[in-house]
This record gives sequence, C-alpha cells and structure tokens, in this order.
Amino acid sequence: MKERISFYKTILISALLFLLVFIPDFIVGQQSVLRGIVTDQEGNTLKNVKIVMQDPSRGTRFTFKTNKEGKFIKVGIPPSLYLIKVELDGYFPFKSRFRVRFGIEENLKIKLKKIPCKVVEDKILAEGINFFKQGEYKEAIKSFEKVTHKYPDNFLAFYNLGLSYLRNGDIDEAIISLDKAIKIKPDLVKAYFALGECYFNKGDREKAMKTFLKAKELQPDNAEAHYNLGINYYKWDKQEEAIESFEKCIELDPNYSSAYYQLALVYIKKGDFKKAIKLLEEFLRMEQDAPEAKQVEAIIEALRKQIDKNEN
Repeated sequence: MKERISFYKTILISALLFLLVFIPDFIVGQQSVLRGIVTDQEGNTLKNVKIVMQDPSRGTRFTFKTNKEGKFIKVGIPPSLYLIKVELDGYFPFKSRFRVRFGIEENLKIKLKKIPCKVVEDKILAEGINFFKQGEYKEAIKSFEKVTHKYPDNFLAFYNLGLSYLRNGDIDEAIISLDKAIKIKPDLVKAYFALGECYFNKGDREKAMKTFLKAKELQPDNAEAHYNLGINYYKWDKQEEAIESFEKCIELDPNYSSAYYQLALVYIKKGDFKKAIKLLEEFLRMEQDAPEAKQVEAIIEALRKQIDKNEN
C-alpha cells in the first residue's frame, strides 16, 4: 500500500513539474493579442496616436500609443467588450466598441479624419480679401494662391482665388479654382454663382444654365439664384422664363433693386412700356444715388414719349 501511495506521489509530482514547465508557455500562447495600424484618410500612417481601451463592466483601462510606423500591439488584454477611443491632435477622435476574444489575435485598421484648418484666421487670407475689396485683383490672386498651397483642402481658399481670377478677367483660371472649391464643398452655392458667371461670360449657354440651375436646386429660396437665372434667360432671349425668374427674385427679396431694373428691360423688349416704367421708377426709389440713375431717368422719359406717340 505504501509503495502504491509513493507511486501516486511520484506521478503527481511529475505532473506538477510538467505543468510548471509547460503551462506558462501554453497560457502565453492562449492570451489575446491586439495589433493594429492608424492612418489618415489618404492612407498615411500616424505616429504617437493615443489609444485608450476601457472595459465598463470591470472598470479596467489600457492606454498605449502607435509607434513611428503608425502601428501598435497589446498582449494580454482580458476578453471583454471594450470602448475604444483613438486620439491625435489635429484629427477628429475615433470612438467605437470592440470585442476582444480569448486566444484570438485581433487586427485593427483605424482611419482618422483631419480637422479642417482655420483658414479664416490666416493673415495671408485677410491680406488677399483686402486686396480684393480694393480692386487689386492681381495682388489678391498672389495672396490667395499662397493660401491654397498652405490649405490645399480648404474650399474658402479656392473660392476666393477663383473669384479673384474672374474679376481679373482670367476666366479659364477662375473655372479651375472654382471647380476645386465645389469639389471640396459640393453645396457651396456662391461658388456656383461665380462659376455660372464664368460660363456666361464665355458664351457657354448650356454650362451657364446648368450651373445656375444647380445653385437654385441647392437653395430654392435664394433670391440671387433666381436673379442669375433671369439674366441667363434674358441673354438667350427666353423672355417668359426671364420674367418668371426676376419676379421670383423680387418675391423672395423685395429690396433686390437690380431685379426690378432687369425685369424692366425684359418688358421693354416685349413692348410693354407701362410695366417697364413702373419697374424703373421702383428701381430709382431704391437706388436714388446709383451711378446709372440719370440714365434710367432718360429711359423712362423716352418710354413715355413712345407711349404718347403710340397712343396718338
């Protein structure tokens, strides 16, 4: 009996020695491993990104960072459902839930989106805007070109550059810059206004109309969108459509003086001089000091004479 007990003890001791020698390696082999890489939207890796994993059920928290290659690895994270937060200055934080499973090597690919630069605070932009207001469009172009190089993903920089090119008469360059602004911000209505003006000046009826209609689609209650359409219709001798657009502009903004003037021109073309006179008088009421006031007064006088002549 003693020999049997001694034999069992020998087996037990051997088993314990086996476990002591081999189980640590076995446990390590079964630990959860978390690997991953963090990049920007273009696929460029980001270093020193802070990664925080928190287990709400246990209150445990793990914090680590990406290396110079944008990669990270964490061994031995207990299996659970974690809240993961990824942060880097200049980028929007990434938040998600992620389950770590026992004995499984997980691989994460995380993309961070860059926070748009505060171009509105840029001194060179302010300089360009000042040049533009003074009518120094060539100098404005130089300033805005610098801004676009500094902020290549900012719609405001390209819009101002495009508008400066347009006012300087560089239509093709204006189109390129305005297209870039719209590509970055597809709902930038004022960029469509400027782009439509470019095509209008080039005599490209189809593209001008398409661009102004897009602006109206984006903001159907925008008076300027209807005004621009009216100008385009008038140029291509679509009188009824022009009247409808100018009247809608006035309905949306009764103080839009230019719409009264342009609508009067349509009625002159149609031969309705009485309506034209009323519209021109309304224009003068709002724009008494306008440079073209005397010219408008002369038009009104000429229309009255023509009415008298027709009636007599």
